[in-house]
Amino acid sequence: MLTGTFAKPSQDNGQDNIISLEATFPVAPGGGSGKLVFEDQNGKTPDAVVVKAIARASVWFEQLTAGKSQSMAEIAVRENITDNYVSNLIHLAWLSPDLVGRVLDGDPESTTVARVAMLSRKSDALWGRR
Repeated sequence: MLTGTFAKPSQDNGQDNIISLEATFPVAPGGGSGKLVFEDQNGKTPDAVVVKAIARASVWFEQLTAGKSQSMAEIAVRENITDNYVSNLIHLAWLSPDLVGRVLDGDPESTTVARVAMLSRKSDALWGRR
């Protein structure tokens, strides 16, 4: 628990952008390591599932257009997934760069648009302004 009481002055040498914090906490069970994570409460986190689907679709489309793969079925065999799954995602390769950028920035509205496109196989509005 963080409080407004400090045991000693900060050692930041007048740098306003540094916050010093000393805390004691127990070691993880079994002698393992622990991790202290600070999250930006105002920050947006990209949806890992949507980002991965867009990335895979882009790679698969590039493989098809470059002749590195002859079909979605070939990609499916190599990736150990179904060709139906490949065909469900491949159209995500045509998402507008603007929409992809906003998804990577964690924009909830853009992520929803991409997720709906991912689940519905509809890409009619993917290059429209949102």
